[in-house]
Amino acid sequence: MARETLVARDEEVAPRSPAPLGMVIVAAGLLGLVAGSAVTGVSVSPFTWYLARASGFTLYLLLWLSVVAGVGLTTRLLDSIAGRGSLWQVHRASTELAFVMLALHMTSLAIDPSVRMGLAGVLVRFATHVRELWTGLGILAAMGMIGIGLSFWIRRLLRHRGWRLLHYGAFPLWLLALAHGIGVGSDTIRPWAALPYLGTAGVVVYLTGCRALRAGRRADLPVPPRGPGVGRVKVSQ
Repeated sequence: MARETLVARDEEVAPRSPAPLGMVIVAAGLLGLVAGSAVTGVSVSPFTWYLARASGFTLYLLLWLSVVAGVGLTTRLLDSIAGRGSLWQVHRASTELAFVMLALHMTSLAIDPSVRMGLAGVLVRFATHVRELWTGLGILAAMGMIGIGLSFWIRRLLRHRGWRLLHYGAFPLWLLALAHGIGVGSDTIRPWAALPYLGTAGVVVYLTGCRALRAGRRADLPVPPRGPGVGRVKVSQ
């Protein structure tokens, strides 16, 4: 039975990633906030604490959306909701925004005077006493996310199969992010936070379960298109 899959080549079609510029803007803005606080004597807290909480929750949702869109690209489970081209754009955009939120989350925690984590506390495991187990899981998720992001730069060396296998790491990274959010989040027990955690977990479990049952018929992970727009080829199975 024939199946349509996307074929893509990022370096030829997709625009340059806005994530690095977004992360620079985030870092510059927060450093400016610290400088302004030093000059005026007004504490950056609790603004930075609220910013860390909001960006962390947003980061989790973006990572979840990226995983769901990625599953949709390799199965027909979401075909009734969106085409493969749309799913690819959602997957790419959510991943790009997730990196910006990651920079905002880590930087705002590093400069927040109420938690006193510092730069080492958000980058190195066991470097902080703040809920170490759950914080450590978040650091592992962040480092893994950065590693997968950097794989786009060396995907020619990894080849398609290696790149695809590496991207399966998004699932355990999502689990780490979920555990981190539940364990360290100060709002986890509130309905507005608990319900999204339960709902997003249920969606991923359902989709991955369906994917596992259809493993013999799944499509290949798309790689970025050769020409303008998103090309399609037929792959016999």
